[in-house]
Amino acid sequence: MEIFVNEQKLESVIENEKNLGEVFDAVRRWVETNGKFLLSCVVDGEEFTQNTMRDSSISNASKMEFFVGEELDILISSLHELDSYVDKVGTTLLGRDSLTEKESKELTDGIGWIRSLLESAGKLLKLKYDQIKPMGTGSTVSEILDELSRNSSKLDGTTAIEEFLEYLRDLKLFVMDLVARASVLDLELPTLREILDTFIKAVPALKESFVKVNEYYQAGKDEVATHLLTQSVSQINVLLTSFITLRQKLPGMDFSKIQIAERTFEEKTNDLNDTLASVALALEEKDIIRAGDIIEYEIPAVLDEFLPFLEKVKEQADSLAV
Repeated sequence: MEIFVNEQKLESVIENEKNLGEVFDAVRRWVETNGKFLLSCVVDGEEFTQNTMRDSSISNASKMEFFVGEELDILISSLHELDSYVDKVGTTLLGRDSLTEKESKELTDGIGWIRSLLESAGKLLKLKYDQIKPMGTGSTVSEILDELSRNSSKLDGTTAIEEFLEYLRDLKLFVMDLVARASVLDLELPTLREILDTFIKAVPALKESFVKVNEYYQAGKDEVATHLLTQSVSQINVLLTSFITLRQKLPGMDFSKIQIAERTFEEKTNDLNDTLASVALALEEKDIIRAGDIIEYEIPAVLDEFLPFLEKVKEQADSLAV
């Protein structure tokens, strides 16, 4: 069996490892020893899963690929800097009807830096920007970046600046979520458990936030609603991302064993993701009434159903961390 790390073949020979789980553990330890982060593992084109592949013999596989993140701390720091820069640009442009030649050049250079940084983040986190749409917008991240790049040197008049700001706000929504998700990837086990505890306790307040989102939409305060919606969804995304990190910190963590009333943890997670996706679709189609109903009624209901599963995750994590 051949082993690749970031598309580079490892020349070391497998010695004592007899199954895929042992190979996975050995590479993961090597990655962590070198201060890097294991993002994912693929066996013959299929994502490695602990419950179905761990005990499989290495003779049954021909290729095992590991994707390792480099310099995660630097990336997270840069994303925070990017978030601040987007705020600064928005504040500078607000209320303006033109830019000086110097400001225009600086903005063009800045948008180039944003694109470069996000390209690095995309490679590290395996993101497909042509498929990602920030919540409440109709454009993908790739389309947003293209529009910002295309128009950064043509901001002559209030209409052009207002249109540019619309795309900048969409980018801001994505960056907020990206910062939250990326930050979770580098957390230690105690902090991950704290995130889980905090989320469980905060579910009632989170449900109220979604009700508020709908109220703002119905009142015509779309910008406020979208901002609050992004913050609320980011809390959920942070939780979902923490499961990935939690599983890597605790190799014995097996979400497939978590089941309540014949429903599995994976199924409930999919329910939550599907509900969030339906909100995004409704907003993209400008169907505020349908989006509002999902936000105010369906999301809180799904969260209530998800809560017992989170308690089970917490129990399993606590038992493994002892």
